Amino acid sequence: MAAGTLASRITGVFRDIALVAAIGTGIFSDTYSVANSIPNIIYILIAGGAINAVFIPALVRHMEDDDDQGKQFTDQLLTLVGMVLIVIVIVAVFAAGLIVHLYATRLWTPEEFGVATTFARWCLPQIFFYGLYTLASQILNSRNSFSLPMYAPIINNVIVIATAALFVSVMSAMPTADSVTTSQLNLLGFGTTLGVMAQALILIPALKKAGYSFRPNFQFRNVGNGKVGNLAKWTIGFVLVNQITFLMVSNLTTLANVLVSGDPNTVAVGFTSYQKGQLMMMLPHSIITVSIITALLPRLSRQAHDKDLSAFGGELSASLRLVTALIIPSAVLLLASGPWIGALLYGYGASSTAQGAALGGVASMFALGLPAFSLFYVLLRSYYAQENTKTPFMINLGFNGLHIVIGLALFSLMPNGLQVAGLALGYSISYVITCALTWSRVGKRVPEIRKNGHLRLIIRVTAASIVAALVSYVLVRVTITNQEDLSALRVGVAIGIFTGAFSLIYLGLAKVLRISEVSAVLALVRRK
Repeated sequence: MAAGTLASRITGVFRDIALVAAIGTGIFSDTYSVANSIPNIIYILIAGGAINAVFIPALVRHMEDDDDQGKQFTDQLLTLVGMVLIVIVIVAVFAAGLIVHLYATRLWTPEEFGVATTFARWCLPQIFFYGLYTLASQILNSRNSFSLPMYAPIINNVIVIATAALFVSVMSAMPTADSVTTSQLNLLGFGTTLGVMAQALILIPALKKAGYSFRPNFQFRNVGNGKVGNLAKWTIGFVLVNQITFLMVSNLTTLANVLVSGDPNTVAVGFTSYQKGQLMMMLPHSIITVSIITALLPRLSRQAHDKDLSAFGGELSASLRLVTALIIPSAVLLLASGPWIGALLYGYGASSTAQGAALGGVASMFALGLPAFSLFYVLLRSYYAQENTKTPFMINLGFNGLHIVIGLALFSLMPNGLQVAGLALGYSISYVITCALTWSRVGKRVPEIRKNGHLRLIIRVTAASIVAALVSYVLVRVTITNQEDLSALRVGVAIGIFTGAFSLIYLGLAKVLRISEVSAVLALVRRK
């Protein structure tokens, strides 16, 4: 799974490179990014909320308890969700202009709002295909088939890369809302949605191979969906609360770009930079934490169903330790090298080296909260495995309250050009506080996570990571003396030296400090 996720995320990085090179990080890129985020918002609300966190435990329960191994339940739920998604797509397409106005700063011009609305109408059908992809992935996971869903996003990324290349070939100047033609907008919008469509449809043959064949079933009553619906209402509430914060973020980040648009001495940092910086932070989380949890959640669900609380606690504790040993060094590496990585990846075409470095600086601020984000993600899955969605909602309510207060404060205090980085820092601080409180709460239910020396492990891993980063940074400064004007090649060499030295030093310190989880991963890699 990690290999599939890594391949998907690497091609995703190339997709982002191609898109930033095609549309930059200015206001025009924000019109595209906001529009393309809207179907993701609704996908998270429907699929990530009502399905992703609830469907697997319910499906496992029906597979174990029902005579047909959950076939009828799965058919009914797929039919119901498919119908709901189609209705949502139709309504959202008609309301595209209103939705765009909701998520963007009022300082955009009518032309910029028009461009964003055109993009949104092309992108909104993605909602259905995101839902289809998520449902198909969950069915495959429940049947112990994990690989293809991890590889499927590659086809999406390849199509979007090709679309971005075509867009660059037909553009003769820097893209703006005034200079881009309708056919060029349609090209970018259609290609983006085509990628998501291909990502979903490629899973259908895999479902048949796994032994599941969908048959529409419109009998939605008395099949256990009431329990799923009761659980889902809290998860939907969870995501709705997140959207209040996202509204703040999207409005402030699009505003930040408008505020610096007339200043040639200030780098454009807006919604696109915030989004790509967050995706840089999500890369190690997706490869490490999501892969662990994708395999862990069905096991936790079965242990919760069987009321084997000792095994449940042991699995959760082991997962937290493994995530700690791998995510903290990843976060420290990104914190130290974020501007270099940003300049290397996003300093081309319609962007610039300075804009790429500023984007990487936003990623560095996100990296501060990466360990807390990943550990919190694991802790929440312990609630979902026990089909408890109310408590995560209440915890998330507190997180979003913190994020709004801290984020607004930092945004208002930071000067132009650093406001988006301030928002990212507020996000990190909020997750650190929320993770600490959630860990304490879960520890009262699951004593294994209080008994297994987790705090000592976090201290040892953090110390090893910081020492590795400091020594590696000094090595880069000694090797590459001119840090002011670095070419792409020199930046790449700096990143290579830093990453290589950091990895070797951390592995050596992990062995000295007896961080057994790192040794276990290395042994697994050698076996593979």
